[in-house]
Amino acid sequence: MNGAVRPRVLIVGGGYTGVCLAVQLVRQSTQPLDITLIEPRAQLGQGMAYSTTDPDHRLNAPTYVHTVIPQDAWHFTRWCQAKGLNRHDPQALHADGARYMRRSDFARYLAETLQSHAQGAVNGCRITHCQDQALDAQRTSSGWRLTTRGGQVLQADMLLLATGNPPLRLPAPFAVNWRDHPAVIENGLDTQRLKRIPRDARVLVLGGGLTARDALATLLGQGHAGPLVVMSRRGLMPKPQGPVLPVLEKIDLPGVLDQLPGGVLMDRLANPVPDFLKQAGPAPTVRALLRALRQRIGQVSAEGVGWTVPFDELRDGLWQLWPQLSSVQKQRFFQRLRVWYDVHRFRSVPQTDTTVQKALVAGQLQFWAGQVQAVTQSSSGPGLQLGLSLKLGGGRQFSAEVFDAVVNCTGLDTAAGLAENPLLQALSAQGHLRLDDARMGLAVDTQCCALNAAGLAQVDLRVLGPATLGTFGDPIGAMFIGGHVVRTVPDMLQVLQGS
Repeated sequence: MNGAVRPRVLIVGGGYTGVCLAVQLVRQSTQPLDITLIEPRAQLGQGMAYSTTDPDHRLNAPTYVHTVIPQDAWHFTRWCQAKGLNRHDPQALHADGARYMRRSDFARYLAETLQSHAQGAVNGCRITHCQDQALDAQRTSSGWRLTTRGGQVLQADMLLLATGNPPLRLPAPFAVNWRDHPAVIENGLDTQRLKRIPRDARVLVLGGGLTARDALATLLGQGHAGPLVVMSRRGLMPKPQGPVLPVLEKIDLPGVLDQLPGGVLMDRLANPVPDFLKQAGPAPTVRALLRALRQRIGQVSAEGVGWTVPFDELRDGLWQLWPQLSSVQKQRFFQRLRVWYDVHRFRSVPQTDTTVQKALVAGQLQFWAGQVQAVTQSSSGPGLQLGLSLKLGGGRQFSAEVFDAVVNCTGLDTAAGLAENPLLQALSAQGHLRLDDARMGLAVDTQCCALNAAGLAQVDLRVLGPATLGTFGDPIGAMFIGGHVVRTVPDMLQVLQGS
């Protein structure tokens, strides 16, 4: 460290991960810190996930899962009550008592919570927003020197990379020649372009996950009447939400919220790996874990318990199980099982699921298993003619289909997204960053310290959030990102304090 009285921390990225880092540093530090978040957006807390303004785009889990203070699981719930959102957004309430709030409201919550920690912190910490894009960073004798697109030069004792999810990118064969075609929407979350699609258009949505559900919610919410096709390689759909905490049915009664333990999220993540998963042994294989999960689901089903209970136990303990897998096993998971894991892990918002099911029953919406193999301009209009390879029964059928619009909602390619980030490119070129063994993200140790080209951990350079996918297996979503932040901030503070 450089001996500065007030250590300087640069956080690159102002979405959920960056905001959570800043808040936790302020809450846990015993000395004043200068914290700067570098984020091009004017409002902090948005990122890709929460920048949407469509009222039909909701969080895909109840309020207690979404908090920027994981030690207080009910922090966002209380904020919603204080803001009167339970009255102003009655559609958020599901029959089981869970509330699925609008993502734009969660972004506002993040911004306001960050602001409350930036003003008058008892430990003298300061939080500043640098509205710019980070381009390069150089290690110096006293830390880091970072430069931005706008020409600013910022000094830091510690550099934290919270770059979030990479932007959506078109798959082949669209990526090269058709990206700028008026019938192609590369980002399925671009609601302004979605709203310009004619209501009678025949639309193809590429990808079947939650992003596709958001696109469908926007289209159907604005009264789209034309045929809709969702196509993914396997034609899978996200599973519906499972049971929620029974206390949610009473959450609005006076005094109930004040009596609930705040540490419910961190306690869940800190639980030991369940015994049924330990059957896979100290060096488990993906197949052994899958077998143990299936056996457990069969056992609890006989007792009247749904599959979500053992699956969630696997999900919550994955950050502990994942390091036990070999590189070969990690790659096997990403190649063969990730798509199945994702449809069970990332479940559909009940409100959106209801809308989608209505369109499905009415015959307006279809789900296809297939791939686009060729793209040409339609001879009958402004749309595109696509050569499709469709999976039907046990074989494949080739079909030529014309669509008026194609909306890209394919899954996030973390490694490809990292290659397009100028700061991450620069740090990689200097040997400060490298891909993890599964080649799905950046390599870090258990404290999220970035591993350099030689495999050495750098305590003053850390990576958190989705970019650690290959190291932790499932570092996606507020609950799991927040858990990693809470666990690693004490080590960051020890380094900053010179311990």
